[in-house]
Amino acid sequence: MTKIDSNRLPQDLDATKQAEAAQKAAEARAAKKTGQAASAQGTDKVEVSSDAKLFSAAVKAANEPAPIRTDVVEAMKQKLAAGEIGKDSARLADRIIDDLLKE
Repeated sequence: MTKIDSNRLPQDLDATKQAEAAQKAAEARAAKKTGQAASAQGTDKVEVSSDAKLFSAAVKAANEPAPIRTDVVEAMKQKLAAGEIGKDSARLADRIIDDLLKE
C-alpha cells in the first residue's frame, strides 16, 4: 500500500495545472508560427514529467464516479426488506472496510 502525503497534494495539483497551461501556451505559439513564415529552426517544447502525468491520471480517476452495479443493488434491497441484512451495523462496517481494502 502506498502512503499519500496530504501536504503535497495542492502543490502537485498546482504543478500539474501549470504544466498543462504551459503545454497549451506552447501549442498555441506553435500553431501561430505555422501560419507565418518560420525563420528559426527550433520550436518551443514543454515536457510533462512522468510523475505529473501519473498524478493527473490519478486525480482524473478519483473524480470519475464508480459504476453502479444494479444487480447487486437490487439483491441488497431484497435482503434488507427480508431482514437478512442490516441487523449488525458493526459487522456490516467491518465487511465494507475489508472489501474496500481488497481493491
